[in-house]
Amino acid sequence: MKVASIERITRDGLFKQNLCWSPNGKEILFSPNRSGAFVVCAIEPNGSHLRQITPTPPDKAPRYQAEWSPDGKQIVYVSFTFKGTDGFLHLHLMNTDGTGDKRIVTGVQFNQQPCFAPDGKSIVFSSIREGGVLKLYQSDLEGKSIQPLMKEGNLDQHSHFSPDGKQVVFDSARDGVQSLYIWNLEQKKLTRLTTGTSTDIYPRWSPNGEWIAFVSRRDGNEEIYTVRPNGTELTNISQHPGYDHYPTWRPDSKAIAFVSRRDHVTDLYVANLAL
Repeated sequence: MKVASIERITRDGLFKQNLCWSPNGKEILFSPNRSGAFVVCAIEPNGSHLRQITPTPPDKAPRYQAEWSPDGKQIVYVSFTFKGTDGFLHLHLMNTDGTGDKRIVTGVQFNQQPCFAPDGKSIVFSSIREGGVLKLYQSDLEGKSIQPLMKEGNLDQHSHFSPDGKQVVFDSARDGVQSLYIWNLEQKKLTRLTTGTSTDIYPRWSPNGEWIAFVSRRDGNEEIYTVRPNGTELTNISQHPGYDHYPTWRPDSKAIAFVSRRDHVTDLYVANLAL
């Protein structure tokens, strides 16, 4: 994996998080802090035609961690609500034009980081539904059937499906340091993908199934890395002393968009890959 070029696509400097490239490649979903609140927006890959999808809530409670459905017609996202001095995270489903918003998963304080299965019929998310420890759960789109993905877990989060829907990559502290793991849904088999003493988080499987992008501190600061699903060909693709986070693949697997803090402000960038 080599990087041909890196392009900056926004210049407003607002803090941004949780990128997700649309299935048709025409927009990138993300959550900027606008007017003091995180909201879900979409922008074209050249930085034009920004549109806000979720309305700005009166209480400034965040709307973030959004993901496109495989057909590009809906998004699932996290809605934060205040209750006294505490906050609660719920999962919502919404049409991409901002209509049809409905809460689908709630009931405990933390339900977060949802991702769609490739068939579009279910989501996997991180929750404290059992014992107060973050584990992965799978739910239908109505929130009526919620089942743990695995029996055990410890800070299991940031899940993402392989394109064929047979595996889920995620990060976990089950062996101490937060590292990447792959769960084979058919074989019920867990494999540790990254090792070492550094923190590895936020994995995202490439649409062609050949790579996994993720965030690592193995160079002393947060950088975007890629690795083969078998753990080989580990590569630092951002190579910058600034903060780099939230990678998302273009549908053709030839580019990765990410958030970076360069020039002392936070903006969106795209790394064009030479495969």
